[in-house]
Amino acid sequence: MRDHTPHSTPHPEFASALTYFEHFSLCTLSPTIISMAPTITKPLPSTSSPMDIGIIGGGVAGLYSALLLRKAGHNIHIFEANNRVGGRIYTHHFSSEKNQYFEAGAMRIPNSSMQKVVLDLIAHLNARHDLPSDKHIRLIPYILNSSGNCLYMNGLRRDGYRVMNTTPADINWDVPPRYLGRTAGSLLMEVLRPFLEDLERDFERGFESLLKFDSLSFRDYLKLIAQWEDEVIDFVETVCSQTNQYALGCVEIVMQHLDFMTQEWFTIEDGMDRLPQAIAHVIGLDKITFGARVTGVHDTEHGVDITAQGYNGIFRHSFDKVILAIPPAALKMIADRSRWSPAKELAIRSMHFEPLYKMGMRFKTRFWERGSANRGGQSATDLPIRWIVYPSNGIGENGPGVLLLYSWMTDASTWLSLTEIERRSLALRCLDEVYPDVDVYGQLMETFDIAWAAQNATGDAMFLPGQFHLRFEDARRPEGNVYFAGEHLSRHHTWIAGALLSALHSVQELLGDSSGTTVEPFAPIRPLSIFESSIQYDI
Repeated sequence: MRDHTPHSTPHPEFASALTYFEHFSLCTLSPTIISMAPTITKPLPSTSSPMDIGIIGGGVAGLYSALLLRKAGHNIHIFEANNRVGGRIYTHHFSSEKNQYFEAGAMRIPNSSMQKVVLDLIAHLNARHDLPSDKHIRLIPYILNSSGNCLYMNGLRRDGYRVMNTTPADINWDVPPRYLGRTAGSLLMEVLRPFLEDLERDFERGFESLLKFDSLSFRDYLKLIAQWEDEVIDFVETVCSQTNQYALGCVEIVMQHLDFMTQEWFTIEDGMDRLPQAIAHVIGLDKITFGARVTGVHDTEHGVDITAQGYNGIFRHSFDKVILAIPPAALKMIADRSRWSPAKELAIRSMHFEPLYKMGMRFKTRFWERGSANRGGQSATDLPIRWIVYPSNGIGENGPGVLLLYSWMTDASTWLSLTEIERRSLALRCLDEVYPDVDVYGQLMETFDIAWAAQNATGDAMFLPGQFHLRFEDARRPEGNVYFAGEHLSRHHTWIAGALLSALHSVQELLGDSSGTTVEPFAPIRPLSIFESSIQYDI
């Protein structure tokens, strides 16, 4: 931001001396060890001509962009429309008591090569001297499945621990006889395995091969290429996904399954929002203006001028460059801006986001854990609530607990027209059917829900057929001094990793065309490690 105050000197960066593999084996065994990692100083890349760079959006893409740019010696300022950072990383706390929260947004981190950028960032933040220990990020196991989970469909209760082992016969699903004994998982993996193996072996070549089917929806692929009957497609989609999910692009569905093959998962103790809060602390809250909705963006011969509506009225600032780290729906709401190339404008208008709906329900007891029942994981239903997610935090504790109801795509749209009272009543009726032996009405203390389609019309970026080929490169291409970032502009949609990788790509482009600076992502240093090599991320 241009003003008359002296530019602050960027501080040194610190990184963990543990190898990546040592670090996360320790984290899994004892989350507290993450805050005890030894640190060594890493030289800070510098520039002789620092730029003033504005970042629109305080989600994780905007925050990571700011962190990278400050590391490179530039001056940044973030404008965030809400009163918090994090974007779709949003933890709702019902009270200040331990474990009385749920993840209204992102809730888990797979321990996979594709998600390495997230885990590296956490290690970096914890090793910094300027992040107080009480703000360190402690990873705990995220339980994807538990032996007490159930599958409740067609009025039948079945084992949900290994939901992929469900057969059509198990839930009275009408399919041709030869499919009655086939499991949903075996059917799906027959189709996905060749793609997933190619992506794991060589991501770039595998993705290029996958793009040959970009014009098809996943349902089209299953019907035309895999030769599945419609009844079989409906069965697998209902058990393994959400209603109409397979109408999305074939590339999109395959990429989603790439990470869900991961066996080990993490979440953040005390809430996922500790990640964006830690980044914001390192950047400095004085570098973030909250409640600032940007209404104008104009690229000029001298840089970029922005106009924003804040708590105290309208204000204007000028920058050398700007990164728009906001979803397309929010970008479309900036009416006063330069018109970009027709291809860019079309990409912004047409990019598809799926609706997401989450309701957190706080109960007087953790009744779902009685006996040998659920210890984390999730139950799947064909009721309007669709998925019941059990908390991975606070397992076995006495006192209140929080359940999460989660639906997306068409199933999320069910909730949009209902009032708050109607949504709560519907949720209770569904839970009463799944738990007939529990007085869920008497147990309920309070609820909080969020329909992400109503939050600047956002949700997960999930491309329709053809959009990777037709829209992706146009959507993320810079326009003059204006750059773009967000999970929708990576190949790893819906994930925190996608947002980080998009930010890295945007910053590399921004600095590459002005200073020639090479930007490396944050990662633990690996001294004397056989794994030491140049870090590669699939952007």
